[in-house]
Amino acid sequence: MSQFEVIKDVNETLKELLKESFKRTGFTTVTVSTDRPKKDNIKNMPTVNCYLYHLGFHQGYRERTDTLVSSYDKQGNIVEYYQDAPIYLLAHFIVSVWGNSPNEENLLLGLAIKTFGEHPVLDGEALKGDAWYPDDKINIYPNLQADFNDTMSFWRSLNEDLRPSVYYFVRFRIESDRRSAETRRVVERDLAVR
Repeated sequence: MSQFEVIKDVNETLKELLKESFKRTGFTTVTVSTDRPKKDNIKNMPTVNCYLYHLGFHQGYRERTDTLVSSYDKQGNIVEYYQDAPIYLLAHFIVSVWGNSPNEENLLLGLAIKTFGEHPVLDGEALKGDAWYPDDKINIYPNLQADFNDTMSFWRSLNEDLRPSVYYFVRFRIESDRRSAETRRVVERDLAVR
């Protein structure tokens, strides 16, 4: 497992979720893209774009110390070791729509919002890529702090016309591969008094 690929896999997971939702609803000609949302990058209409524009550390990030991890070896025995604490991150996405008419854009943006609303937590088969642990789950949150000023700033920074768009973020973690040698707990002590 290449766990450092998790950012790429978050991107691919959201893209596939949107693609499957559009196909299931009958929108088979919609392109879902994760490229920078510029006119030059839009090859086909309509296109729904889910672009990772910011990556940040989770607000609860604190000093990280290694933690004791318990797992099982191939024989079923409990093994314990110390491992670096995971790094929790927030991937911020902007979802925008490029359509043949404002009506089409509104329809597709509504379906994208509905899709993320119906799938606030993704796990198992919904997680695309190889960077996931079997028990991994990711949460898709609407970014309630984003407002019209953020939208204007974003599209100005790309030197593009203002587009209909909505903001989300995904919480995930990156695990360290670095770990200590196996440790043994003290389960019994013999004391002798002389």
